[in-house]
Amino acid sequence: MSIERVACVGAGLIGHSWATLFAWKGHRVMLQDIDNSALEYALTKIRRNLDFLAEKGLMRDENPEEVLRKIEVTTSLEEAVEKADYIQESVPERYGIKKEIFRRIDSSTQPQTIIASSTSTLKMTVIQEAVENPERCIVAHPWNPPHLMPLVEIIPGKKTSSETVEITRDFMTALGKVAVLQKKETAGSIGNRLAAALWREAISLVDEGVADLEDVDKAVSAGPGLRWAIIGPHLSYHLGGGKGGIEYFLDHLGPAMESRWKSLAKWTSLPSSAKKKIIEGIKNHSMLKEKSADDLIRWRDNKLVELLKILYGRDNS
Repeated sequence: MSIERVACVGAGLIGHSWATLFAWKGHRVMLQDIDNSALEYALTKIRRNLDFLAEKGLMRDENPEEVLRKIEVTTSLEEAVEKADYIQESVPERYGIKKEIFRRIDSSTQPQTIIASSTSTLKMTVIQEAVENPERCIVAHPWNPPHLMPLVEIIPGKKTSSETVEITRDFMTALGKVAVLQKKETAGSIGNRLAAALWREAISLVDEGVADLEDVDKAVSAGPGLRWAIIGPHLSYHLGGGKGGIEYFLDHLGPAMESRWKSLAKWTSLPSSAKKKIIEGIKNHSMLKEKSADDLIRWRDNKLVELLKILYGRDNS
C-alpha cells in the first residue's frame, strides 16, 4: 500500500510534531483541530520545528517554506480524513473522545485507510469497539517530540489485522523511525512502563533522602541512560558478564541484583512527602536557574540531534 496523503487529527504538542515529521518526509498533510487558534499556534510551532531542522542540516533538498506548504489545516474532521491514506489521531486521552473520533473517521474514509492512535495508555481493543472496520485500527505511540525522537511503539488491538501491523511498521520505518512491536496490550507501552519503573525508584531515592533530585537525574543521564541509549539493558548486562555473557551475569551477579530488587520502592500511589520534595527539587534545579523552560527545550533538542547523528547517522536524511 502506498501512503501519500496523511491526516493528523489533533494539533496539540504531539499532533503538530507528527505533522512536522510527515511533511518533512515528503507527505501531503491535513492537520485538523476543532479550534482555529490551536491550528494557528500549531503552524507557528511547525515553522519553528522546520527552521530548527534546517539549521541542523537535517533537510536535504527543501527549505522550511516548501515543506510548510505541504500542510493544510481545517476544523472539519471529515474534510481532513476523506482523502487520507493514513491517519494519526492525537486527541485527549479519554476513551469517550477517542471512540467518537474513530467512529467518525471510520464512516468518512475508505476501508483500507489506516487509523492510528498516538495514545500512550488506552487500549486499541476498547477503541475498536466504536468502528465497523476494526482491522485497520492500531496504536502508533511516539516519544515526544515525534519529529526528533526515533521510537514509535506499534500496538495492535485484538481485531487489528496483521496487514495493518506490517503496513504501519513499514511506513514508520520509511519515516526514519525505530519501530518496535508490542505483542500484548498492557497499561501503557513498553517504553512508558520502563520509564515509570525507573522514575518510581528515582522519586523514592529523593523521598528517602538518599540523594538530591538533581544528583539522581545526573546518575541516570551520565550512567545507565547513556549506555542504554546505545544498546539497551539486556545487551548491557550481557556485556557486563564478560566472556560468560548474560548466563554468567545471571548466575554470578544475579544475587547482587536481587538484593537491590528487595529494597526497591513498591508503592503504587505517589507519597505526599515525595510530591513536595520533587516540586522543591525542580525549583532548585541548577539548569532551571540558568535557562528558561524554552531555552532548556532548545538545549535538549540540540543535544538530541547531536546524539541522533552519532547513533543513527542522521546527517542529511
